Amino acid sequence: MNLSLRRYSFILTFQFLFLFTDLLLNSFSYLARGDKLSIIFVFLTQDICLILSFTALVFSMYSTYVYQAGVAELLYKKFRIPLLALTTYFLLSVAHHVWIVINHSKGPFTFQWPAGLMALFIIHRLFSPVYYYLYKRSALRMSDPRFYENMDWVAEHLAIK
Repeated sequence: MNLSLRRYSFILTFQFLFLFTDLLLNSFSYLARGDKLSIIFVFLTQDICLILSFTALVFSMYSTYVYQAGVAELLYKKFRIPLLALTTYFLLSVAHHVWIVINHSKGPFTFQWPAGLMALFIIHRLFSPVYYYLYKRSALRMSDPRFYENMDWVAEHLAIK
């Protein structure tokens, strides 16, 4: 399957849109802390963007020649770290969001969080640039023509088995 510029740019645009939305929601979610419904909406939007980001990345992997040739382990080796980072970031986000929503009724405008929530918040915020970098790198790496053509390195990998 050849990589068409139109299809790749369409998927890449959505991937960057999801990434940018997550960055904005991560940066400005504290502005919605007054109303519980608003904060739930913001957090659900962020989690849905993360799920769609994962789906877009996996969809772009499934459409490669390497995957269709049955050598999915090659893709897994090359994209294992970004997939693990995305999963970790999603789990950190969900844990942070659930804890914030549960804690919201105690005082929506106070920043007197328990020590565990503060630690989770710091870990989440420190891990987010790692996730952004790895996701962007893997989205751009999917443009490698070797993934979309019958190349010698795929044939060699198939011959070894």
